[in-house]
Amino acid sequence: MPRILVYGGCGALGSAVVTSFKSNGWETVSVDFSASPHATHSVVIAGSGKDDISRVIEELQKKSITAIDTLVCVAGGWNGGSIEKDDIFATTEKMWQFNVQSAVAASHVASKTLTEGGMLVLTGAYAAINSTPGMIAYGITKSATHHLIKSLAAPNSGLPAKATVVGILPVTLDTPTNRAAMPKAKFDEWTPLDVVSSRLFEWASSPDSRPSSGSLIALKTSNNHTDFESVSVSY
Repeated sequence: MPRILVYGGCGALGSAVVTSFKSNGWETVSVDFSASPHATHSVVIAGSGKDDISRVIEELQKKSITAIDTLVCVAGGWNGGSIEKDDIFATTEKMWQFNVQSAVAASHVASKTLTEGGMLVLTGAYAAINSTPGMIAYGITKSATHHLIKSLAAPNSGLPAKATVVGILPVTLDTPTNRAAMPKAKFDEWTPLDVVSSRLFEWASSPDSRPSSGSLIALKTSNNHTDFESVSVSY
């Protein structure tokens, strides 16, 4: 039975990914701050960076999980604010922990557990391929994630042979939290979670369908139709 690990498996997108893969016969592992009611296995972390990485690897070993075919990191967060904000350092530290540390942690776990020819998916942000003056901390950390994706796809990155690393860059995901925060938005321009999870399942189950390693794939939705477009940064 193929196996997927979802870093951030209890969030809206993470739960959708876990549910989709499990319904298609995959063994699922969720890593998050609480246990997943949907996953085959759960590893609960505390948000302590290095200690979390050690705990994930130890818990996988206890569960006799030594190989992961696909690892998806959808953990992260958002904060707005320009450079003049008095809390810019606190916001940057928060975004660093949520967005960069989670991506680095998931990638390190992938270096230890991903199978040869496996797939690692990290979550960037379409907004961060350009300047983000109104959300400095978010843009910095998502740009760092994009750099990580490119670096992991390069030779001698530490990932297993023939591994594929892909970044998904949502514009806006259709989640309950986003709907509550923006009740008057045009929801037909938001990307449904099942569309994302279905495409991830396609890439995971059919290696020939995957984008090339190092690709940054924007998720653009208009009139309830989602395109997955390869993009590049333009700083």
